[in-house]
Amino acid sequence: GKTGAARIALESGVPVYPIAHWGVHRILPRYGKLKPFPRKPVVVAVGEQLDLSRWAGQPIDGRVLAEVTDHFMDAITDVLAGLRGETPPAERWDPAAHGQAETGRL
Repeated sequence: GKTGAARIALESGVPVYPIAHWGVHRILPRYGKLKPFPRKPVVVAVGEQLDLSRWAGQPIDGRVLAEVTDHFMDAITDVLAGLRGETPPAERWDPAAHGQAETGRL
């Protein structure tokens, strides 16, 4: 995850909700061509508002941004696990650790 959403949330106090979707890969496969037909379902779910009070009043530095970003990613993972009906892996996927470019084939 990137820290931009964490920074905005901490600086402005806006509420944050984790959102996940599942099914887009059936329409637009990774590195593949668009397959709109036959129609395929895409499901979107929104989780509960995230509590950021643990970081209230702390200086916004790299450590705080990383912690809040991890909190966001964990919440998104939980919402996605519910959509997929699966238990997520113990460790979050790190593309860099597997030689994958962040931008795909660009």
